[in-house]
Amino acid sequence: MTTVRLRRVSLRLGLATGAVTGFVVGLFVGCVLGALTTWIAGALLDWQRQLAFTLGVTNDLLPLGEQVGLLQSVQAGWWYVVPLCGLVVGGLSALAGALGTALFVALFNRYGEGTEVDVENGAPSEVAAQETASSSRKLRLASGERPRRSR
Repeated sequence: MTTVRLRRVSLRLGLATGAVTGFVVGLFVGCVLGALTTWIAGALLDWQRQLAFTLGVTNDLLPLGEQVGLLQSVQAGWWYVVPLCGLVVGGLSALAGALGTALFVALFNRYGEGTEVDVENGAPSEVAAQETASSSRKLRLASGERPRRSR
């Protein structure tokens, strides 16, 4: 195991990482907002329908009378609305994530003193075998067993 000091971070990698992370989170939040929007449109249509029946007036005289067509389109086209909202919010979130990560990378590269990173030498199976041998040797020494001499 080797300890290395990381002094700089790639701006391109930081931008890509921030954009992907922001897009995934924004896609989820946007789809939830799209589903909530279609549900609210349906609830408003039901409320308008019940209010028109109770008051005995036409839909044009009710509070959302002129928007009934739009509400019906949103509710009926939910399979367009949900992914579209997800993509729009995901795109905006990706932009914000990329810019935020770029700012962090720029500040780290300018003012950061670096950070220590442990790097494994060799193939992962060799390193795991060395760590297992080392830990079993430490365990034997801790239990009071004498170390073996190599001949």
